[in-house]
Amino acid sequence: MSVYIQSVSQISAQPPLSDTWFEAPVYHEANRVATLDPDFTACLSPVQSRRMCRLLKRVIVTARAALKSAGVEMPDAIISGTGLGCIDNTEKFLHSILKNGEQYLQPTYFMQSTHNIISSLIAIDLKCHGYNNTYVHRGVSFEHALLDALLQFRQQRIRTALTGGYDEMTDYYYLFLGRLGQWDFTCTPAVSPKQKCFAGETAVSMLLGDACNRHSLCEINGVELLFRPSAADMRRALDTLLAQAGCSLTDVDAVMTGVNNNPQNDPVYQTAATGLFAGRPLAQYKHLFGQSWTAPALGIYAAAVCLRNSRIPAHLMTGREEGLDRVRRILFYNHYNHTSHSLTLLSRC
Repeated sequence: MSVYIQSVSQISAQPPLSDTWFEAPVYHEANRVATLDPDFTACLSPVQSRRMCRLLKRVIVTARAALKSAGVEMPDAIISGTGLGCIDNTEKFLHSILKNGEQYLQPTYFMQSTHNIISSLIAIDLKCHGYNNTYVHRGVSFEHALLDALLQFRQQRIRTALTGGYDEMTDYYYLFLGRLGQWDFTCTPAVSPKQKCFAGETAVSMLLGDACNRHSLCEINGVELLFRPSAADMRRALDTLLAQAGCSLTDVDAVMTGVNNNPQNDPVYQTAATGLFAGRPLAQYKHLFGQSWTAPALGIYAAAVCLRNSRIPAHLMTGREEGLDRVRRILFYNHYNHTSHSLTLLSRC
């Protein structure tokens, strides 16, 4: 069964709620970059805004924008992926416990610190009573949400699904992950300063549907998830994915990867580029959108915009100065700690 990305809305390190980065990207030099938030007062009432943390504001605004762009009032399902959830509220709740000796605690921080508040709040805002789920699988959280949506479509339980990836970054968690080497962004002389990565945040909402129309960006041919795969496992998964789409690797115009200048992360992609994807042009996205648990949602979004325009601009290409024209298929590859891997094939409608 065919599934299409009907619309996407994002709030990230690029101008919010727009695709201007495709022609005029914003580059960042800092190692940590907060999202470029829109004017929330234009989208949310004062009462709504007061009750939400910044991440939840981004969730609601992008969800509404994605639905409006696709001309859909009510999705059949709401499925989200997040690595940390509303970590800022979690920290505030824990600090309140310490400061007040476990007394006089504010329930709002606790209620909005659970990870499933993300999908739940969208449902409450839309008054949607359909299928609702949130996946928390660190660096492949969004892919699990996407795979769940595809399974719901294939079982003909739904015709539309609002699927997204959402994460924020706090001062404490940034320092904590830095000690683990998560932010070791080494911009070597061989890497252009404009391709330098950074720690970022994610808020992406995309509406999936079972029909191609004038709103559609691209088709999702399939998703393969693997845990600690061998080279043979990766090859079989790729062959299966391509066979289901009725194509071969030579039909794939580019492979978009999650390289981020981190020596703990990039060798996996380099090995795949010389072996599994040998001969295919490579593209990247994290130098524009940053590294976060659900950054793959931004990668899928970037690939979808490229397919809608039938072109990959030069600033997304890896190892070459020219862009690619007449693009019809993009393979998206992501890994987390070299343990969880995902392959997603997208094609032009």
